[in-house]
Amino acid sequence: MVIFMLFRFYSNSLNQFSKGYAKGLFVVGLLLIGFGTLVWVLKEVLAVLAAAIFIVVGFVCCFNAVRIFINTMKSNKDNSSSAGRSDNVRVRIEE
Repeated sequence: MVIFMLFRFYSNSLNQFSKGYAKGLFVVGLLLIGFGTLVWVLKEVLAVLAAAIFIVVGFVCCFNAVRIFINTMKSNKDNSSSAGRSDNVRVRIEE
């Protein structure tokens, strides 16, 4: 890279892209360091929060599954009683 800089074999747009990429990478690195430090310091609190989130999401999934199961049972019961007929449909046969 030093050789390219000495002879100016790089474009200004490539230089700007490299600077932007370096800035973004630096910010991501700082965020990861901060998040890692928080996890290390607050591991018990974060573990309880994560467990609570998993439990709540689990209950929501189970509730939705039971609701869908009940609705499909009702739908099957309604379809079997009408035997494929509907009250709002009339079949007209023209001769």
